[in-house]
Amino acid sequence: QIKIMKQSQIKKLVKEGQIQILINLQVQGNNSEAIDKATRKQIDEIVELGKEIRARISAPELIDQEKGWFSQYAEIELLVPNSDTIFDIMLDYMVTNIEILAPKKIELKAETHQDRLNDLILKFRESEKAILLLAAHRKMLEAEVETLKKPKSKKKKSPKSKE
Repeated sequence: QIKIMKQSQIKKLVKEGQIQILINLQVQGNNSEAIDKATRKQIDEIVELGKEIRARISAPELIDQEKGWFSQYAEIELLVPNSDTIFDIMLDYMVTNIEILAPKKIELKAETHQDRLNDLILKFRESEKAILLLAAHRKMLEAEVETLKKPKSKKKKSPKSKE
């Protein structure tokens, strides 16, 4: 589905303060229907944050036959009201790239920039925490597997044992 806004309308809205951006998304998973549904949902949600110029989506593509792993790409060009919206999109969706097409310069208040940097730091910390938790969980599972691999010793049960 392709929607195209007229170039004159885009220029007028940019002059009025809108920011024209191009966003690339990539969604991956082991179920082509599920990733297609997730990609389309993300496109719909992102488009609601601005004024859509055009959106394109590829069909899910099998990228790893052995693992049954699919990948799907989408490209959305839209006008957003401010740089905060760009940052929100970046943090909340599976964005692989954002290109600011217009205007050439964007003024940003120091407080806004500070808030966005702190949002980014928070996102990094959340990711770091999840990675550390997964690493710890993996170590526990590896230790459990090693325990299960060891031959069980044939100990005689003591008479006091209730086993």
